[in-house]
Amino acid sequence: MTTQLRIGVIGGGIAGLTAAYRLLQQGHQVTLWEQNRQLGGQAAAFPVAGTALEYFYHHLFMSDRDIVALIEELGIGDRLLWLPSKVGFYAQGRIYPLASALDVLRLGVIPLHDRLRLGLVTFYLQHVRDWRKFEEVTAAEWLRRALGRRAFERVWGPQLRAKFGPRAGEVSMAWFWNKIYLRTQSRESLFKPERLGYIEGSFNVLIDRLAEAIREMGGEIRAGVGTAAIWRDDDEWVVRDTEGVETWHDAIVATIPSPLFARLFPGLPEDYKAKLTGTVYQAAVTLLLQSRHPLSDIYWLNIGDPEVPFTGIIEHTNFIGPEHYQGWHFIYVSKYVEQSHPYLGMSDEHVFQESIPHLRKINPNFSAEWVERYWVFRERAAQPIITVRYSARIPEHRTPLPGVYLANTAQIYPEDRGTNYSVRIGNRVAELVREDIQLGRLPLAATKAAARD
Repeated sequence: MTTQLRIGVIGGGIAGLTAAYRLLQQGHQVTLWEQNRQLGGQAAAFPVAGTALEYFYHHLFMSDRDIVALIEELGIGDRLLWLPSKVGFYAQGRIYPLASALDVLRLGVIPLHDRLRLGLVTFYLQHVRDWRKFEEVTAAEWLRRALGRRAFERVWGPQLRAKFGPRAGEVSMAWFWNKIYLRTQSRESLFKPERLGYIEGSFNVLIDRLAEAIREMGGEIRAGVGTAAIWRDDDEWVVRDTEGVETWHDAIVATIPSPLFARLFPGLPEDYKAKLTGTVYQAAVTLLLQSRHPLSDIYWLNIGDPEVPFTGIIEHTNFIGPEHYQGWHFIYVSKYVEQSHPYLGMSDEHVFQESIPHLRKINPNFSAEWVERYWVFRERAAQPIITVRYSARIPEHRTPLPGVYLANTAQIYPEDRGTNYSVRIGNRVAELVREDIQLGRLPLAATKAAARD
């Protein structure tokens, strides 16, 4: 017979919502707290142009089976679109298409023999299955050796630096391998563009349906309410939220960044705490433009020019057409930054004004007059920095505290963080709760089962 526990879920992003949904399916009582009024975390969207659009750009790969299965299960599979996308590379004052193997051979920033070498290395990485061989070496070291210094410094080196800044040289080759391998899974062949997925109407369609399903099963969602303190009282966890309400729980699932988890649970053993506090995140600053005209014909433009201070330009309406947005063009100008970067404290107007001369490099015709509106969105825990031997430093989902579980982006490996893997870890942590109840590991589980019997 199923043992019903009272379980608190901290965080209303995709992982937290998925965990709450699965735990309710197991028959538990679930309360979820999300400090922001809006659910969905980094996948959330806001209303604009008669529909909704994500604060931070999002799409799915064809290999994203966990989230696709959840979308189908929730009855919204008819909203999932699979469309071809155009990828490009900006360097030396021009845009190079980079959607197929033939495009690699036309990449004019390096000589032909370097292009051939780049193509061969890419082909090799796309077919590697044993990623563990890359755990002991940095991406910079491996790629410089495999490509040669010139090709590395002109192609992949600038992209690593654009994303990780001063720490680019520390990033594991295992992380880089996954970025190349993943894109293979969204292509029918090396000579065709990749196909990517998007939920018509934005990822809010999934977020709202998950929240609706949680409430239909009796779960409580406390949006706009954070967790102020948590402590142990006999065999139960007491949560005091930011409204001063105290509730008692048999188990806690936290889907918050690792350093925040360490602060919320000060009684952690030192070895586990070291794994949490050792996680370093890159922040993200994204300028979103609502424009009268497109900037280019590329959806995903990687920046390989050190004179352009962006990580990438993602022109959403070159993927999901402007006809879905009342004819407007929406352009994300993305920048990953270290925690001390001025963009995190700079005014939105200053960020916009600084971008204008660089956007003119991409398209000399670009004018600020094209822009009807703009927004600047910031996220401090955007990208965990994956360094060598990372697998040994991942904090376990089962924490050393009784009945407390952790599920966050720092535990996604070797894959990179994303909505699919947030669903996966939400599923996983709910399954761990089930296993621990069956094995009698959770406090009160055995006595509650006996009381029911």
